[in-house]
Amino acid sequence: MAPKKAHKKAAKKAPKKGPKHHEEHGGRDLRRAYEHLGRLHALQGLLASEVAGQVKGLTGLAESRLQADDAKSAADLLRAGEHLAFGSLASASPAKGLSEELEAALHTEVHHLTVKAVDHWARHEELRPEVLVSVYEKMVAAAKTAFEKRAYRRALEFARGADALAHVRWESAGRLEAGGSAMPLRLK
Repeated sequence: MAPKKAHKKAAKKAPKKGPKHHEEHGGRDLRRAYEHLGRLHALQGLLASEVAGQVKGLTGLAESRLQADDAKSAADLLRAGEHLAFGSLASASPAKGLSEELEAALHTEVHHLTVKAVDHWARHEELRPEVLVSVYEKMVAAAKTAFEKRAYRRALEFARGADALAHVRWESAGRLEAGGSAMPLRLK
């Protein structure tokens, strides 16, 4: 019996980059923004007035990023708003009954997210709107406080939100692209 021939491995194709790739990526960010906004609308009635005001501020910034044709930053702003909302709703009580393994993993993740957010924020020195700076600083502080109190779900949400804000680019703030389409993002 003759040995079987080996199958030729198919060459992997690199993802195509170009106008279509950019449109797909931009469309993905626009979709992300829409989904985050939907979740924020659902949470709106549950939020304390201070948090609702911060979320409204982030939503307004997201709208301006969309008008500047920056769907990625808009999505990150709304993702941060979502983490802010969930963090504010999460229990502030210390976690109980966690295994050592889980607690170690939670420590690692909160530390990783916080360090990443602080590092990324510091590496991108730029003028940022005051509301963005204020919410970022509050989220970093809230993550630290929640972590110290062992309120890990809360700490994770605030750390993730701070990380999302650290990725928002603001170089072209105030410049509206001619003919750019914006989707309405106002929270009522």
